[in-house]
Order: sequence, then structure tokens, then C-alpha cells
Amino acid sequence: MSTSPGAPTWLNGRMTASEPANRVRAGDVSPSSFTTIAQPRAHDFVVEQIRREIALGIIAPGSALPPERELMKVFGVGRVTIQLAIGQLESEHVIETRRGRSGGSFVKAPDADAHALDYRVVELRRHADRLLQVLEYREVLEPAATAITARKMTRQQSSQLQKLVDRTTDASDDAEFMRWDTAFHLLIARATANQFMIEALEQIRVELNPALQLLPDTRVWHELSNHEHQEIVTALSAKDSEAAESLMASHIAHADKSIRTLLKSLSRR
Repeated sequence: MSTSPGAPTWLNGRMTASEPANRVRAGDVSPSSFTTIAQPRAHDFVVEQIRREIALGIIAPGSALPPERELMKVFGVGRVTIQLAIGQLESEHVIETRRGRSGGSFVKAPDADAHALDYRVVELRRHADRLLQVLEYREVLEPAATAITARKMTRQQSSQLQKLVDRTTDASDDAEFMRWDTAFHLLIARATANQFMIEALEQIRVELNPALQLLPDTRVWHELSNHEHQEIVTALSAKDSEAAESLMASHIAHADKSIRTLLKSLSRR
């Protein structure tokens, strides 16, 4: 299929451009308002989706990715594309590949080895400005979303939230705590029944989790977070939107302060 210069094309459900949109007719929008759109590569989409599943705790540390053949079928791509994606995730120390009968590609815990930790620190320092913007966005959006959830949440969702509080309380390590903590916040987002908020809050969590994983793993921190989660669930179950919003704002403020402190520490190194 041919396209005219600058015409949009579609790849994996996303729109790209056949060339930069830098020529317009007289009287149209100024060319300076457009930016060049890079042509994405197929394996980049695979990497991004796998990375997202891992960041959201859907694929837990230590879990194996689906076999290569299954990934080819799921993503509708060839073997080379999957191999390139796996190679990139390995270079980022997100996964490790083991050989043999029980081999495969396995998700690494954030603190699994020094290389993985160093990579995350470097990436966090490099994207510090972006992360600060994410924190500002979260401070506005998540409390407001929690207030909406208080009005819409079902009894079943309330029960599921309580189970997640119990799981974070019983977590045996930081990786398990992070998994159920992420699930707790995402369930509140999904209970808004607002697709725009759901997608925004999921993306916020994807961006924040690498920083949250680098915060000190302490019993006091976990106990404080669990206590605040319980207060939020109580307010949501009572459909008290004002209290739920206030409690969520206080809860995320504690994490945000810790992340800002971490970023300041990294900037001085």
C-alpha cells in the first residue's frame, strides 16, 4: 500500500508518519508547530509491553516469560523480533535468560544483582526531571480519582481491596510488598470506571515503580503504608469521598517526599 508524503500509517495499532509533517498549504498551521515522528521498530513495542507488565507487577520477579513461540503468537511478530526484544530487556537487567531443560527468560528482582541496581540508578538519574513531573501529576490526579471511586466502588471491589491490604501486610519481602501495593493502587483506579483515569494512573505507576523499588525496604515504612491503606479502604467502604481523597493525598505525599529526597541524593553523586 502506498501513501502520499507525510500521510499517516498504522503499525500495531499506533499511528506513525511516513515522513516529517513539515510541508503545509498556505493558511494552514505553521510548520513549526509539528515535530518529527520517529518510525518505531516492532521489537520496541514488544519491549514496552513486557516492561509495562513487569512494572505493574502483573509478571512478578522470579516468574518466567512465556516461551518464545507463544510470544510470537501473542504479538504477531517473527522470531527475530522476539529475540531482539529479549536481548534488549536482558541488557537493561530486567530479565535473565537461563539455558537447559528448565531454562527460559525470568524476571529479575530490582535488587537481584549489582548490575541491575546500577542500571536502575543510572536510569533514574537520567530521567529525574520527567519523574518530578510524574509526581506533580499524581498529586493532582490520584486523590481526585479516589474520591470518584468512593462514589462508585462495589462491595466486591471493597472486599478485593481489603484482601490486598492483607497481602501487603503479610508480604515476606519488598518485591512481594511492591507487587500487592501496586495492585492496591491500580484497583482503586479501575474502580473509577473511567478509562482515561485508568490509563493515566497505570502509566503513572509504570513511571514511578523503578523509583519506589529503590527506596529503603524497612518494616516501619511497610507498617505506615499498610496503616494508610487500611484507612483508605475504610473511607471507601463508607463511601466517604472527602475522607478518601484526603487520605490518599496524605498517603502519596509520604512516598513522593521519599522519591524527591532520593532524586536529590542521586543528583549530588
